[in-house]
This record gives sequence, structure tokens and C-alpha cells, in this order.
Amino acid sequence: MKRLNITLLTASLAVFSMSACAGHRHHGHHKAKVVRATPIYETARYPVDEQVCWDEQVWQRHHSSAVPTVAGAVIGGVVGNQVFRGDGRAFATVAGAAIGGVIGHEVAKNNHRRGAYPVTRTRCEVQRHWRTEQHITGWDVAYRYRGRVYHTWLPERPGKHILVNVSVNPAPYFPAH
Repeated sequence: MKRLNITLLTASLAVFSMSACAGHRHHGHHKAKVVRATPIYETARYPVDEQVCWDEQVWQRHHSSAVPTVAGAVIGGVVGNQVFRGDGRAFATVAGAAIGGVIGHEVAKNNHRRGAYPVTRTRCEVQRHWRTEQHITGWDVAYRYRGRVYHTWLPERPGKHILVNVSVNPAPYFPAH
């Protein structure tokens, strides 16, 4: 009896195993040894704008001022107004202002330095430089599984081993003729 139970149990396990493998896929994970991992680089190029300033010497011309001409006209007008009385007073004021303006202009012109003089000025401009950087975008990995070498791409650097999916499928059935 005991022997019959063991025989039945063994037979049922064998039948169950065959039926489980006959039409179903078997999945699993196995370790595979990494034989090489090469980084894959992507090059990025982007502009960098930089303000660059420097001092330079330029020549500046002396500029004349209108102040001496205006001051001469005012003084000449006041003098012309004070000197004459009566009907000629307005004419004397205008004439005094005109003569005083001409005299003030001539005095300024004679006292004015001719030519140019050196002045230091700061100049700035924006200069564009291009910066290039490389970033690792993934890894080209070669691994050995059951004596064969395979390749894959991974987003991160692998260790000494990687997990591989193993799938067993039944071969197509072609009956013999």
C-alpha cells in the first residue's frame, strides 16, 4: 500500500510537471558576469556671454563755453543802459549787449587752449564664448551568460554581475511525415 501511494504520487508529479512545461512559458532571473562596461558620452555645447571691460586712452578736444559770451553781453547791456539817458537808452543797451558779447567771446577764444588732451575711458562689450561639456548618458555593457557574450545598454554603471531574464518556450511542433 505504501509503495502504491509513492508510485501514484511520483506519477502525478511527473504528469503535472510535463503539463506545466508543455504550453506555458517559464521565466526567471539569472546572474551574468559583466566582462566590459564602456561609458557612452553625449556632448553638449552652449553659449556663455561675458561682459569684458578695459580702459583705453582717447584724445578729447577742448570745448568752448558760452558763459564768457553771455556774461560779456549782460555786462555790455548794463553799461550801455547806464551811460546813455533819454531816447537813445534802449539803443545803447542793445548795442552795449552786442559789443559786450563779442568782447566776451574774443576773450574766451584767446584764453581757450587749442588742441586735444588725453583722457582715460572705460569701454565694455559683451563677448560670446562657447562651452562644451560631456555627460555620461548610459553604459554599453558586454556580459557573459552560459559561455556566450551579449551586449546591452544600461542607464547606470553595472557591478560585477547583472541580472538577465531567462525564458524557456516550447519549440514549434512539426510532426514527422
